[in-house]
Amino acid sequence: MTEPDYKVQLSKIQDEQNSVKKELKSIEKQREDFFYLNQQEQRIYAELIATSDPEDRRFFQDKGEDSFFQSKRAQQQLEKNEEQLQRVKKELADSEEETYQLQRKSLLKKEED
Repeated sequence: MTEPDYKVQLSKIQDEQNSVKKELKSIEKQREDFFYLNQQEQRIYAELIATSDPEDRRFFQDKGEDSFFQSKRAQQQLEKNEEQLQRVKKELADSEEETYQLQRKSLLKKEED
């Protein structure tokens, strides 16, 4: 590989790393927003249950449990996405380091020749 080839490869890796960083920040923001919304929803359900007629109370409790279940599933999906992105981030860092090492070896070999 020539010097420009290494630079192009490193540039691509770094672009991918930046993309992964943006996605991770987006997931973190989604998790924060989701946490805030869950707190609001729980507060509203608690108020609704506390002020509802006894015959309606069970209906609202069931809806709250369904919502909690869906919320948990969404949080798990966000965690799964984050874990996957963390793996990609590590792979890219390893690839970047490997490219730097190959570049150094190539330069040393050229100097020896």
